[in-house]
Amino acid sequence: MPLPNRLRRLALRVLACGAIFAGAGTHAVAAPALWVVRSSTATVYLFGTVHNLPPDVNWRSPMLDRALASSQQIWTEADTGSLAYLQRLIRRYGLSQQGNLRNLLPRAYRARYEVEMSSAGLRVDQYGHIKPWLAQVLLDGVTLHREQHGFGVETALLAYARKHRRQAHTFESPDSQFAVLADMPLEAQIRALEMEIDGYPTAGGVMNPLVRDWLDGQDVQLDQITNQRLAITDERYFDDVIVRRDEQFADAIVTLLQGTGTSFVALGAAHLCGGTSVQAQLKTQGYTAERVGG
Repeated sequence: MPLPNRLRRLALRVLACGAIFAGAGTHAVAAPALWVVRSSTATVYLFGTVHNLPPDVNWRSPMLDRALASSQQIWTEADTGSLAYLQRLIRRYGLSQQGNLRNLLPRAYRARYEVEMSSAGLRVDQYGHIKPWLAQVLLDGVTLHREQHGFGVETALLAYARKHRRQAHTFESPDSQFAVLADMPLEAQIRALEMEIDGYPTAGGVMNPLVRDWLDGQDVQLDQITNQRLAITDERYFDDVIVRRDEQFADAIVTLLQGTGTSFVALGAAHLCGGTSVQAQLKTQGYTAERVGG
């Protein structure tokens, strides 16, 4: 495939994925965790998201709807940007000169990688010469919902903001997110891709543990299968991708709390669980997050 066409297809896939950092059928009672942090002048709701949601899952709760209705601003991690912008970023950060990615993986993961890519509608021969971090992003965004209609929690929240004329903001740019991931050593990127393959069963109607725990509001279990496993597998990756960004998100939320009004903040669920969470970072700055949902 000529390089410009390949870049265009890669960029379209990333646009479909939404922010990088969301089994079939409906879940009986949706109750993802929701927190609120208050100052004397402002209120901030904190909501964790996942990127691999099948289309039929109902994740909205009455408490969540009330929090959205009361918020003047909705914040998410990052805006994916325009197609041309993403093409430039992929050219800069995502293409590999080290050969086909499949051959860089341990033998035990090669066949599973091909199955996952195929089930997500991604042809290995077309997406072979990409870096492991980009393969992880692609799988994270499309596994378990192959119909490319932009479905996801962040997409739904931004649609809500447009419909109800709420201000929509992001904490990061795709450039900053891509740079963090691309800066990881190749071995760390491969380990993270292996975890992605392990954690997301092949598409076909299976409710994976991460989504199930998220829907049930089980943040302790979420921490175990995301942060704790990542910290053991690769400490630097955990520090750069999770901990450092937890600190940055918390600083930005403190700025919101020092202002006025009500804001709804949606971050990847891994940032809102465990000992290094955004809530823990806020506590060191004198703010207490109270769980009000889930």
